Amino acid sequence: MKLALASSAVLAIALMTPLQAQTMRQQTQQNPATNAPLTQAERLTTDQFLTKAWNINQFEIQAGQEAENKAMGSEFKNFARMIVDDHTQMNDQLRSLVQRGRGMQLPTALDNEHQTNLSQLKSASERNFDRQFRTQQIKGHQEALRIFQAYASNGDNAQLRDWAQNSVAMLQRHLDRAEKLQEPSGVM
Repeated sequence: MKLALASSAVLAIALMTPLQAQTMRQQTQQNPATNAPLTQAERLTTDQFLTKAWNINQFEIQAGQEAENKAMGSEFKNFARMIVDDHTQMNDQLRSLVQRGRGMQLPTALDNEHQTNLSQLKSASERNFDRQFRTQQIKGHQEALRIFQAYASNGDNAQLRDWAQNSVAMLQRHLDRAEKLQEPSGVM
């Protein structure tokens, strides 16, 4: 009986139409940060991805520098240093890829969303800074993971796809550490 069931399951999989198999693959491509499936809107062009990746890195560098100066807890300062170092390295890699690619360009200023977030962080009171920084880091790295995973899966530039894929583990590590940050008082 067990052999018959196993054989039936194998046969059912083998007889799936390519569309059914693709649908199953898409349903299993879940984003670990949000458990949301990749959507059509997340299929970014190379230019869109470059803009988003650059903005993410620039924001993280500037937010990390702000946190190195203003954060109350040493855990936050250490996290900020890691963020600055890792995202500076990512931006250097991205810049190198763009210089080798034809017709690719990076932005020269933060987009409105990231500029607003940076302004909010800079204006946060000393008492609320760590909480604001942690909240932005969690949300930002969840979004970054979705964008980088989407481009790694569906991007139209092989070198950028590889770079995006290679960046996912680091972005996940940042998210994991941000989620573990605790305010100096121990309350979060």
